[in-house]
Amino acid sequence: MLKVSHIKKSYGKKHVLQDVDLTVGDGRICGLLGLNGEGKSTLMKIICGLTSRDGGEIEIDGRRVKDGDAPVDIGAMIEAPAFFGELSGFDNLEMLRRMCPEVPEKRVPEVLRLVGIAGSAGAPYKSYSQGMKQRLYFAFALLKKPKALILDEPFSNVDPVSVKLFEDVVAAMAADGCSVLISGHIISELENICDCAAFLDGGVIKAYYDDLSGVDLQKEFLSAVSSSGDVR
Repeated sequence: MLKVSHIKKSYGKKHVLQDVDLTVGDGRICGLLGLNGEGKSTLMKIICGLTSRDGGEIEIDGRRVKDGDAPVDIGAMIEAPAFFGELSGFDNLEMLRRMCPEVPEKRVPEVLRLVGIAGSAGAPYKSYSQGMKQRLYFAFALLKKPKALILDEPFSNVDPVSVKLFEDVVAAMAADGCSVLISGHIISELENICDCAAFLDGGVIKAYYDDLSGVDLQKEFLSAVSSSGDVR
């Protein structure tokens, strides 16, 4: 289970996150929606220990996470991947695996097969297409068989086949009990995979849907903003 409680974050006088509460249960896939600049990426970075928080608590699988700590039971795709261009996809992941002694050697070829680039694993990263780079980043997120998976716009720059592959892998992770928090701007893609959703607006969770059955998520989201993009 992933649980964030009363998360706060400000940059100077700008209050990005004011009092964010959100729980993603075991085996659930939660879509995080919001306008640009509403703090989705900031919240995800805080959960992953990449950005400090000004207040609030984070729990993953029942364990409280200290501010600034990188949780061991988490996998993430946030912003652009950063791998070594001269190294192969396999060698990039193997280097990272060695930094995680709990991850067995067999896991690298496993995740490369999961994301569909095992056949290109020996090629240098700099030769990869944008979609292949995104697949390798996804493989990295899966490397530790995480209890929580944080995906910030994972479908960016990938083709429809890759989107379907990502959806299938995420669904399989959730079926094994992983808690998944995923953001994106193409709401129809999130509707395909998510079973719950939250709207982040004004630094707080303004709406939460525990069951998306029969919910037109795009209509609900658009009803919350004006045609100019200003929050009502």
